[in-house]
Amino acid sequence: MTRTIRFGIVGCGAIGHWHAKALQDLSGSRLVGVADGVPERAVEFGKVYDVRAFATPEALFASPDVDAVCICTPSGLHAPLAIQACDAGKHVVVEKPLALTLADADRLLEAGRRNGTLIAVISQLRFSPAVRTLKEAVDAGRLGRLVMADLVMEYHRTQEYYDLGGWRGTWAMDGGGALMNQGIHGIDLLQYVMGPVKSVSARIATLARRIEVEDTAAVVVEFESGALATVQATTSVYPGYPRRLGIHGDRGSIVLEEDTLVAWDLLDPGDGPAPALGRTESQASNDPGAVGAEGHIRQLGDFADAVRTGRRPLVDGAEGRKAVEIILAAYESSKEGRPVVLGR
Repeated sequence: MTRTIRFGIVGCGAIGHWHAKALQDLSGSRLVGVADGVPERAVEFGKVYDVRAFATPEALFASPDVDAVCICTPSGLHAPLAIQACDAGKHVVVEKPLALTLADADRLLEAGRRNGTLIAVISQLRFSPAVRTLKEAVDAGRLGRLVMADLVMEYHRTQEYYDLGGWRGTWAMDGGGALMNQGIHGIDLLQYVMGPVKSVSARIATLARRIEVEDTAAVVVEFESGALATVQATTSVYPGYPRRLGIHGDRGSIVLEEDTLVAWDLLDPGDGPAPALGRTESQASNDPGAVGAEGHIRQLGDFADAVRTGRRPLVDGAEGRKAVEIILAAYESSKEGRPVVLGR
């Protein structure tokens, strides 16, 4: 009989609802409790999903009825709360980003090792069929030598989006803007497909929104393989357009629009039909709530299976750290006016 993994959620905002809905639809997992920094919010959230509302996150972490915890709070609280959960013996799923500094990320990874608890970071796009097809093609060498990639993230977020959130657009709690908040999923996919990053050169700016962090960024990424990539990220262009990721080699190119394959051009098409192409229906470029639960269902399912079997989740803490390191290198590069080599 499959062991049911009992989840708690800390953070009862919009992202918490995505996790709760995903867990409702996930066989072998069950939401059993919630907590929030505002106890009244947890009570209302608990009523919606008919689960216990704990008075504090610490009370949820201490419960023997909870096996794993989803951290769905503002970004600046991810690492501290996840470390507390690990120290309480809970497995942890952290919404992106893993942490706002590499020091905090490393403290969290150490907490997982110290306590024997698993850590996963939400990067649900890795679980989409289109991304898996792209990754398999690249790993099989069907594009030949990888030469370049282009990642374009032209989003629209209003000033009201930042004002209503309170913590959004601040260095202390958001850790960054167009790259760290909205762009981190694209950055994760870029390095996942293209391989280890060697150096980053960037310029960031705040051009249209009244926020501390960047609303516009231009980045050049050099990979260990020698391939290059350009990254454009903004939250301030109207009306906003779907994220586009192009992967190009000397024997072929594949392009994704959000999580849909829109171009598949290979010098050697191989046996069998090419994947079906389409056009994304996603509105996430201008509506942060326009995200389906399918990706979270797949990733939370992967995590629950990892807890049951003891294997590594597909996107564990070490994987989640990679995107944070790239983005922090971009911020350092812009500040210092020079390329930044990773790992130094």
